[in-house]
Amino acid sequence: MSDRANSTGMNRAPLPGEGDRELARVLALLEADDAGAITIAAFRERGIRVPAQAVYTLQLAGYAIDRVSCTGPDGHRTLGYRLHRAPQRSPDGIFAPKQTNHQGG
Repeated sequence: MSDRANSTGMNRAPLPGEGDRELARVLALLEADDAGAITIAAFRERGIRVPAQAVYTLQLAGYAIDRVSCTGPDGHRTLGYRLHRAPQRSPDGIFAPKQTNHQGG
């Protein structure tokens, strides 16, 4: 097989570290999300070429990421992803209890 067959960019192997950078970007986007979920379209708008594959790879690495249903700006339902937040730790390293607003006696 000649080098010419791959000159179009088809079947291009990722450059070393390219996949790691994309995974790091996906993780950063999930960690920074305040809306509750990031849609596949939003990932693509931010330059992530294969969001589902990146999320799956992060899940295999141990990150707890949920696939959730979202409503887009056009009112249609679409697929999105949400990262589970780690429990908060107190300064002494013990997990802090969840705050509840119980009233009464």
